[in-house]
Amino acid sequence: MNTPRLPSGKPNKHIFPSSARTWILTIAGGCVIAFLVLPLAINYFSGANAVALTAERIVREATPTPIPFSADVLAPTSCALDTPNPQPEETPGVMVSQFTLLQENDDYPTVSQLQNRLMELGYLDSDEPTTVFNAATTVAVSLFQRTISEPMDGVATGELQEHLFSAEAKPYEIKLGDSGTDVESMQSRLNELGYYNDKINGYFGVATEEALRAFQVKNKITEDSVFNVEDRDLLYSPQARPKIDPTPTPTPKPTAKPTQKPTTTKKPTTTSSGSTTSTTQAPTVTQAPSTEEVSYTASYSPDGLVSVATAMLGKPYSWSEESPSKGFDCSGLVYFCLRTCGVSTSRYSAAGFSSVSKWAEITSTGDLQKGDLVFFKNDTSDRVSHTGIYIGGGRFIHASSSSGKVITSSISTSYWTRNFVNGRRVF
Repeated sequence: MNTPRLPSGKPNKHIFPSSARTWILTIAGGCVIAFLVLPLAINYFSGANAVALTAERIVREATPTPIPFSADVLAPTSCALDTPNPQPEETPGVMVSQFTLLQENDDYPTVSQLQNRLMELGYLDSDEPTTVFNAATTVAVSLFQRTISEPMDGVATGELQEHLFSAEAKPYEIKLGDSGTDVESMQSRLNELGYYNDKINGYFGVATEEALRAFQVKNKITEDSVFNVEDRDLLYSPQARPKIDPTPTPTPKPTAKPTQKPTTTKKPTTTSSGSTTSTTQAPTVTQAPSTEEVSYTASYSPDGLVSVATAMLGKPYSWSEESPSKGFDCSGLVYFCLRTCGVSTSRYSAAGFSSVSKWAEITSTGDLQKGDLVFFKNDTSDRVSHTGIYIGGGRFIHASSSSGKVITSSISTSYWTRNFVNGRRVF
């Protein structure tokens, strides 16, 4: 009997039996899943949730919470959600003015503001302002243009008003090279005081400049050869010192008059017919007065003063003038009426006439009498800047810059009552 042969090589050895290996692999796979795959999965899903939550929070923060209604909500803010109104771009070198151009014959409420500013700066006689841009306003604007060295056309452009209403606006003045009726009036007054001996032609030349400087030196005021409001008030006042102070005249002692010898009476001549003749002198020829003197002669009295002022009603208002043919400013009218009545006075301004101490002062409108001079300020200043003649019944006559002529006004209106300064009794 043959014995079977075993195959060659090493025999297969297994540590665990087949059933045990299956359980071991199952357990190992479970451990891998528990300790490796599962944590990775948890981490992945946790990150996704965090991202989602963050996104949701950002959305919530970006959405504003509604604000309860209040007035504050309507106030302008700098919030980025506001849509700003588009603003026009400014053209370089061009100033956009808030003022509207004004010129003669315009009738707007803004004209009264323009007049008030011109009065405040001394370019226009103080008066109750109106809404009408008249000839006097045109002259006042021209004077301001002269001061700032612009063409004197009397048109108040927007740019000019920007300057006029600014803090840098210059008050009234006259300087070298200027011309006008106010220069002529200044030359006449300087001539009266002995400072000026050249032609009175209305041109501010070197001779006028030297005369003005001499006046400023003598009166101890700013020596700048520029004629401003303060210089004007002093020049046209009783306080202005002349170039040569008057020498006091001593009172002469009374002396006995010698007795005159009696004169021999001439015998009348006898004619051949026996009649006598006497020597008769030729009558003196009376020169005819000028037309103004014939038309406006008046007595030295309150009635005479009022009669002259009444005759001037309707005459045109004219800056720095004092005659019926050319017109009047307020003090020019008072000066003409006083001189026509025989009152000896110099050409003063309204402030100058108000300070004449020899005329009794009246401090209340209730004490005024016919023929008194009345003086006023304006709403923006305490200095006297207007004058007129009281005619009784609560009325006065004055050269009105606002009306452009000589008129009668009630002194009882609110404007004149609050701006009344004083009165002066001449007679």
